[in-house]
Amino acid sequence: MKIIIINGNPDDHNQSFDQYLADYQKELRSSGHNAEIVTLRDMNFAFCCGCFKCWDTTPGICSIDDDIKHIHRAVINADLVVWASPLIKGYFSSLLKKVQERMIPLLHPYIEIVSGEIHHRKRYQNYPDYGVFIQKENDTDSEDLRIAQMIMERYALNFRSELRFFLATDVPVPEAVRETISNTASCNDYAEKPEQAAVPALAFYTSSLN
Repeated sequence: MKIIIINGNPDDHNQSFDQYLADYQKELRSSGHNAEIVTLRDMNFAFCCGCFKCWDTTPGICSIDDDIKHIHRAVINADLVVWASPLIKGYFSSLLKKVQERMIPLLHPYIEIVSGEIHHRKRYQNYPDYGVFIQKENDTDSEDLRIAQMIMERYALNFRSELRFFLATDVPVPEAVRETISNTASCNDYAEKPEQAAVPALAFYTSSLN
């Protein structure tokens, strides 16, 4: 598998989190997988400005010329994307969230019905599976974890993916690697997935400033 580990740790003093991901990467490589870490705090990202030029002017390409283009390329060519972040006040880091919001060029502006819900149509035939690593806070409880996992499941669905695992860094690295491989490598062995039958699409445009 080609695995991209997106490190959303904003604090370079939090070495325990970075070391966990480095050990995880090493174990994956030892198991024969192509695993790379992308450390977001070392890169340059602006906030999404909501201009929608990636949909109507430069389809599939963000109008902001920063390091997001490297993330787009890495994500869409991966078999598995692992979103990784310490929990901060019960949620993922603002750095990780900022990058996730910049992923919309990977989808079409048009929408379709998916399992009774409306979601954006795929721009590409294949999308990577998702995994998540979080680092708990001192007061993190089961409800915090449930909410964080549910949010990532919804995010994966909108990006036409599936969340294959949701793990905390208190899980030993060898066990995390086993969970990664068992929950993802068996999913069609990453063979080319057949395109679903075309579904009538709707496009919504608005000039409202509200």
